[in-house]
Amino acid sequence: MTTLVDELVPDELWRLVKPLLPLPPRPPYGGRHRTIPDRNCFAAIVFMARTSTPWRLLPAKELGCGSPATAWRRLAEWAKAGVFEQLHPQVLDRLGEQGRLDWSRASVDSGERARQAWGTT
Repeated sequence: MTTLVDELVPDELWRLVKPLLPLPPRPPYGGRHRTIPDRNCFAAIVFMARTSTPWRLLPAKELGCGSPATAWRRLAEWAKAGVFEQLHPQVLDRLGEQGRLDWSRASVDSGERARQAWGTT
């Protein structure tokens, strides 16, 4: 049986994401370790990106991500660790290999980051 989490984060995508995730921080003061799976929180983040739903309306129970606050904290933690910056080119590479990119609709950022990425000044 396919779950909502499996639909939002298929195994192929999870194989790309999982190695990029930082180790969870140590529990402060010897508290308990995380019990909410990373994949469920990532599915919540994907859900939010796809639907533009306000965080307070996230179907946390159905996604098994604890609460909207839990998913939001993981998003912030992973963004700070650069997970999404690392994931983006990997997803584009995979889509390109599958011939699923339409380069006729692409745009190039002419800003500083683009110049750095291409090694120009």
